Amino acid sequence: MLDYLIQNGNIEEKDGLQVTWYHSANNKSEMEQALKSAAMVLEADVNVEGHNTINETNIPIMAHPPNIYSDNTLQQWLDSVLKTKKGIKLDFKSIQSVEPSLEILRIRNQSGINRPVWLNADILHGPNGIVHYFLFIMTQRFLEATISPGWKVQYFAFTPNATYSRAMVEEMYEIIRDVPQRVTFPVLAVMVKRAWPHFSWLLSQSPR
Repeated sequence: MLDYLIQNGNIEEKDGLQVTWYHSANNKSEMEQALKSAAMVLEADVNVEGHNTINETNIPIMAHPPNIYSDNTLQQWLDSVLKTKKGIKLDFKSIQSVEPSLEILRIRNQSGINRPVWLNADILHGPNGIVHYFLFIMTQRFLEATISPGWKVQYFAFTPNATYSRAMVEEMYEIIRDVPQRVTFPVLAVMVKRAWPHFSWLLSQSPR
């Protein structure tokens, strides 16, 4: 992502702190505001229409729970965003949304998406969970993406909080160590400081 933003003239050096983001650019109104903004990268949430209801379809839509309907499909969202030079991060809110979304991305990439795409799911909460399916589908459908697997966390203000443990970090490494794509780890910033030795070890496992 940083190389792309340098190429576009958005930033001058490889410093992630210079990157500006627009979060929850989901429905058409939010998306239009994001596209008009100075943000360099758009983050948006993907679910399937009618998720977990009798009306559920396999159509990927742009919506953050509890919303399960939207005036914007992933297809329409890409039609608009790909007319700009903004980077893309998609946050999957259900495992059902992953495969149909990757198929859309695969087809769109045949004519060139021409920018980094980060694909996130905060799904690691135990062994043999849906993270294995998530990574399997990623390696089968869209090798050009940067994968962003994260941990399900909760943060309680004004009360003591646990942080990421070495065991959690080592579990993540075992899961992603053979993934061919680039990988980035989304973490809750307020919890990183106490866990930094663990994350430093994790980052040191890759020459990238």
